[in-house]
Amino acid sequence: MNKKEFFIGIVVITFICALSGYLLSYIYKITMPRIEKIKKIKENKINKEIFPEGVNFIEKEMDGIKYISVLNLNDEEIGKIFEVKTLGYGGYIYLKVGIDKDMKIKGIKIKEHSETPGLGSKITENKFLDQFTGKTKDDIYLKKDNPNGKIDAVTGATISSRSVVESVRKLLEKIKEEK
Repeated sequence: MNKKEFFIGIVVITFICALSGYLLSYIYKITMPRIEKIKKIKENKINKEIFPEGVNFIEKEMDGIKYISVLNLNDEEIGKIFEVKTLGYGGYIYLKVGIDKDMKIKGIKIKEHSETPGLGSKITENKFLDQFTGKTKDDIYLKKDNPNGKIDAVTGATISSRSVVESVRKLLEKIKEEK
């Protein structure tokens, strides 16, 4: 291979890379608003599942903690929804925790996770998540870790279960301190 062929090869590869980069950024620019719109729809759906009686969901911040204020028909705050990120067995778990005015859990939904399919992924099932409803900070312990605990771990997914339980309890403790 002589220098001329080598140079032409470099120019062709550079052109292909530049064209590919341009096309990729153009497609990203076109699809990004649509992706954001779909994310917002999913967020609203999760919020509505946690607080079905909620009419307005307004993003707010309290002492550096971002949350969603849930309002009823009379524009009265009936609760708050917090987003929590915790480390599980397979990676990070992102969940939303709804808390009513009495500091009791209204509901929990797992937004995203990378737990083991068939085991750790069972933390997304209502059988596990419904255990939190109506509980206060003092009840949020796994039964196997604390005699006062009210939450059963998912069989075969103790690390994932413990991660969710501890993150919810820590959130409630932090909120109580802020008040």
